[in-house]
Amino acid sequence: MNNSLQEIKCNHFVVLAYPRYRVQDVFTLIADLALHNTVRVVDGGNLFNVLTLNRVIRRKTERVEEVLGRIYISRAFTCYQMEAMLHGLNDCRSPIFVLDLLYTFYDESVDDQQSRRLLGNAIRYLAQANSITPVIVSIFPPVKARKRPFLMEMLLEAASSVWQPEAEAPAPQQLVLWE
Repeated sequence: MNNSLQEIKCNHFVVLAYPRYRVQDVFTLIADLALHNTVRVVDGGNLFNVLTLNRVIRRKTERVEEVLGRIYISRAFTCYQMEAMLHGLNDCRSPIFVLDLLYTFYDESVDDQQSRRLLGNAIRYLAQANSITPVIVSIFPPVKARKRPFLMEMLLEAASSVWQPEAEAPAPQQLVLWE
């Protein structure tokens, strides 16, 4: 990741818009934060894999258990749970990392209006928390995102900055001598 941890600070709401196969980069960022701080992780997309995180931490330090002990994880299975969990973090003093925030808001059993309202509340709670602690939100846009584009728009509009992977340069192609 080319982005510096120094950019992650209070009143600077960061959104990581990565493809799902780049989740390892997200774990690297969580590990970097946990080397020196307690970190609250809220998982909305069932992405948290302690084995993967363990391997990332092991490459950085021998104090794996100590670093893992600084990471507090909670898992939201519905958008209602996600909203409630984020509301409960408004007095949290340690950095907050939300994995795949939008995933639960794409639930087809929740109508668009309700989904919009709940995400609006969630964003407001994250902004309140961000006034006292760094907040990082990752999104891994699924195919379902096309059905509710307003969710991504709402989140990106609230973000101070959006980190995206650099586009890969196209592979060089052999020039044709004869056509």
